[in-house]
Amino acid sequence: MKKVFVFLSLLVLISLACNALVPATATQAPPATSIPDASDSPPPSTGNEVDMAAKLAELGGSTCEEQPDLTCVTIQMPLNHFDSANTETIGVVFGVAPATGERYGMYVQAFPGGPGGEGISSAYMGYFDEGILEHYDVVYYDQRGLGLSNPLECPITYAEDFKEYLTGYDTAGEEGLDTPEEQQDAIEDARKYAEDCIAEIGIDPASLAFFGTDQVAEDIDAFREIIGDEKIWIYGVSYGTAVAQTYGEAHPDRLAGVILDGTINMTQTGEQSSFSQEKAFDKVLVAVLNACTEDEDCRADMGGEDALAVYDELAAKISKDPIEYEFPLPNNEKVSGVFTFAAFEYTTAYQMYSLTGRMIYLKALAAANKGDMIPMLRLMYENATIDPATNEYLGDPTFSDTMFLSVLCTDDTFFSGTQEERIAQTIEAGQASNGTVPRIDGFVYTGIDCAFWPSSPTEVVKREPLKLEGVPVLVLNATLDPATPFEEGKFVAENLADGYHIYVEGGVHSIYGYGYSCPDQYVTDFLVDGTLPEQREILCTDWEDPIFGFYVPNLPDSVNDFEDPLTMMFAFDDNFYYLPDTYYYDWSEEKSIGCTYGGTHTFAPSDAGEQHTYDQCAMMPGLILTGEGSFDYNTGVFSMNVEISGDKSGNLQYAYDYSQGTATLTGEFDGETIDMSQ
Repeated sequence: MKKVFVFLSLLVLISLACNALVPATATQAPPATSIPDASDSPPPSTGNEVDMAAKLAELGGSTCEEQPDLTCVTIQMPLNHFDSANTETIGVVFGVAPATGERYGMYVQAFPGGPGGEGISSAYMGYFDEGILEHYDVVYYDQRGLGLSNPLECPITYAEDFKEYLTGYDTAGEEGLDTPEEQQDAIEDARKYAEDCIAEIGIDPASLAFFGTDQVAEDIDAFREIIGDEKIWIYGVSYGTAVAQTYGEAHPDRLAGVILDGTINMTQTGEQSSFSQEKAFDKVLVAVLNACTEDEDCRADMGGEDALAVYDELAAKISKDPIEYEFPLPNNEKVSGVFTFAAFEYTTAYQMYSLTGRMIYLKALAAANKGDMIPMLRLMYENATIDPATNEYLGDPTFSDTMFLSVLCTDDTFFSGTQEERIAQTIEAGQASNGTVPRIDGFVYTGIDCAFWPSSPTEVVKREPLKLEGVPVLVLNATLDPATPFEEGKFVAENLADGYHIYVEGGVHSIYGYGYSCPDQYVTDFLVDGTLPEQREILCTDWEDPIFGFYVPNLPDSVNDFEDPLTMMFAFDDNFYYLPDTYYYDWSEEKSIGCTYGGTHTFAPSDAGEQHTYDQCAMMPGLILTGEGSFDYNTGVFSMNVEISGDKSGNLQYAYDYSQGTATLTGEFDGETIDMSQ
């Protein structure tokens, strides 16, 4: 099965969970105006006077094990909301944080991206304004087939298929399915995947049709009815915008307001969406590479070369001959592998979702340009969630690879006709993007998989643009969103009867919750004060460096390239922090990694924050660290007490205060006493 990126959510969930740590760059409230036909008073109650805490208790609610801020309730829903004769039911779990003050109603989070992202285990309350928490019952859910709501999984089948995809490569022709043999292999692989996955799930194939987005929208409405509200507010992000729009189409009279963030154009077919994403990923990658070329530090790391040319040269090289590698493990052990073009495209695409992700990718590309593939391999292993020591696919416990494909294939069609005709059209369409340009491509080949998925519609799914008369909608968007392209959000906003398009020039996939006044204050004003923007289209101007943020140079080739010992320790601090193994780590338990040029770096959570151990750790040639480090979350101080060996020797005590932006360094280095501060 061709691994695709449609509505991919993993980085979205990671970034949203970290948003509270991002400082705001603007504090003033944007101009706003009253909702049409409404006074300037806060929104009225949208239904009965509900005591949510009492209602949850009545429904048998209890504290969510994964999210103690929420109370979980399991509601038995009809398996098929659209067939009253079908009496089968399915348990769907909702997690609720009741309003802390005067209640306005329910604010439902169609939060999971993907499709396939769990809502409750990924729920995060830190980016909500206090006014929202005061007035709204914030509702998360695990949609049917996910997490706590009767999960559908085929982990064994998926792991085998995914690893085969990452390690497989063309031996003839261009990249892509351009030979009859490759095409037939892809067809048989898709057929086998569908059969094996469904057998592993142990489900009646006919039941898969009841796990699409239309049923999810009805689950939400049934929960609304059980609680007793006439109307709800809903926030949808990424794939969640499909849930929100589907709900709006089915129940426009049940909506008080909607926020769409990273918005999908629901009128597109599967193949149209695939080609839209190909263009968006290519657009984002080119913008990131060009911005690197314009950045002094980034261009210097690229050896003074044009970053786009560096990428294209590496892509062409890997597409012809995959790169054999040895990857460092702890205790100076190594593992061998082959880095394929598929793995390169997968890693590249994954890193385009966030500003820091793009910066870390540029660091890896710069290293690869100098012949060091280790940083790129670190990204591959982290993104693919594969243990390099065992080659085991670990997966993301909050994301269902199985439901990703199932919902995608249940909701939409790829082309029309018989199964054979749809497959043939998919393969023909895929030929247009064979090779290395567009730089991230092949999404349309998902149509082959969907042709074999039992719940895939046999007729083309057609949807009209959403209007939502009388319902105010904020559409949040970014011009450099790779997964839900800017043009799609703009299309949705322009067709809404009462739509407001708020976007960032540059930006990432979803823009709410990063601490910027625009769009966050617009959302708060809408929900808490009942006010809307003065203009229908608003460009956010308070985002700084909205392409990849800032660039952190890689470690140099020699210790002699450092200006002084403090500059050296700054560089180690930065590069350890942005190491993929640590930056994307969940800090749940101890973990050890192999340093690039030998030795081991071990890190673990501590009572104060983080604990680090460096055992003969060489992250650059000729310089070895042995000792300890720690990061105290309470004080914001990162410190290292290390012995230096290799081309230089010494003992250094380094401390950096992130809250003050100051650093100190004491000890002995290269035969001199060191006492420095900055």
